[in-house]
Amino acid sequence: MVGIARLRDAPSLGAFFREAWKEAGPNALGFTGATKEDIDEIASVEFLTKRLSDPSVRFVVAKRGGKVLGIASMRKLKGGTAELSGVIVRESETKMGVGTRLVRRAIKEATRLGIAKMIVKTEVLNERAIKFYTKNGFVVKGKSTVKVGKTRVAVQVLERDLVPTWGSSRPGGA
Repeated sequence: MVGIARLRDAPSLGAFFREAWKEAGPNALGFTGATKEDIDEIASVEFLTKRLSDPSVRFVVAKRGGKVLGIASMRKLKGGTAELSGVIVRESETKMGVGTRLVRRAIKEATRLGIAKMIVKTEVLNERAIKFYTKNGFVVKGKSTVKVGKTRVAVQVLERDLVPTWGSSRPGGA
């Protein structure tokens, strides 16, 4: 099942973050620059409750039998754009379609909210992620750097235009 995470999901999302980080390894692409302290902070119930309460943030969660298999986080930016700020799937669930279902649900939610464009950033060396995002309709737009903890990370910026659904409140929506 893939759906929008609720406040009650904070403990299971936190456990998932910790497990995914341990499973992938602290130096794995996607976690570049993240320390145990960084993971402990973003996996805390307090942090996740605050994020889940923020109206500009959505977490999409994939579960099977109550176990979190993966998550996608997005946040609304200015100008009708959303940033897909993280897609994490358990290593044991990769190549099973979980990531694709998460991205599709995030796009559906962004479109429902009237968002016209979605961006995502991933490490320039993360060829697997770049291939995944381009397969899911994102186009490479350029490079940038982001700060993760105390580390500056070179990232590839990808973008996807979103199609409004019927009844969209977005200008030009049907």
